[in-house]
Amino acid sequence: MSRFRTYIPAYLFLLPSCLLFFCFMFLPIFKGVQLSFQKWTVAGYEWVGLANYQKIFADPSFWKSLYITGVYALVTVLLGLFISLLAAFLIDPLSSKVQGFFKAAFYLPSVAPIVIVSILWGWLYNPSFGIFNYILDKFHLEPVLWLGDPNIALISIMIMTLAVGQGPNILILAASLGGVPKDYQEAARMDGANLIQEIVYIKIPMLKPTLTYLVVVNTVGSFQVFAPIYLMTSGGPNGSTKTIGYLIYENAFKKFDFGVASAQAVILLILVMIIAVIQFRSMSSDLEY
Repeated sequence: MSRFRTYIPAYLFLLPSCLLFFCFMFLPIFKGVQLSFQKWTVAGYEWVGLANYQKIFADPSFWKSLYITGVYALVTVLLGLFISLLAAFLIDPLSSKVQGFFKAAFYLPSVAPIVIVSILWGWLYNPSFGIFNYILDKFHLEPVLWLGDPNIALISIMIMTLAVGQGPNILILAASLGGVPKDYQEAARMDGANLIQEIVYIKIPMLKPTLTYLVVVNTVGSFQVFAPIYLMTSGGPNGSTKTIGYLIYENAFKKFDFGVASAQAVILLILVMIIAVIQFRSMSSDLEY
């Protein structure tokens, strides 16, 4: 009991955060799971059991949105980490002041709200006055419907994500590279290792804990993508950019089918948890430095 009293101040400091987590995280999740077994009517909520889940699994649009979300997540996570690694390796040999400049330059775009970024890129993609079609016109090339062509609309959103969303990754990877022991690198050079061998056999293995964290976090974030889709394409054209996040919004706030939307959100939660566990188990390492 005396030991408990010793830690009372610590528990009191933790209490506000725990209450906020309970009110704004745990309760909404619990309510969402509850709604997934119900149907909203004018008279209230009616318990329907697994009917919402049966409706979802029989809906082709759900599987299509799941596929689109998977493609988006796979491309943006893998290419994003490749770009981030490349940038981190390029700025690693520079002096601390020059590194600070590039870190700030890479990180600044990610500070801007995603709403502003999406609107700005919507202007850049505009088929009439957008800068991308202006550049194509200078090379006497045909204008492109960046957000109006079902074949390239999702690619256009991926390009925006890769261009503006890598700042935090670069910052974390650059900091991790600074923590790689210099002794290992010097020993490799003395043994005749070139730069590529040093990166592949020393630096990347030492970055494995950081890469594991970034893969899991970026995958979870990619499966929840919504704002760029909502602001730039509204799931179109022809549903080519309708991700699972936008489908949930559409069912909840356009069709007012809160039961189906909640069931889709529960499925997304379970799917993301499974993917995160698989990624962590397959990539986790006991290596620390």
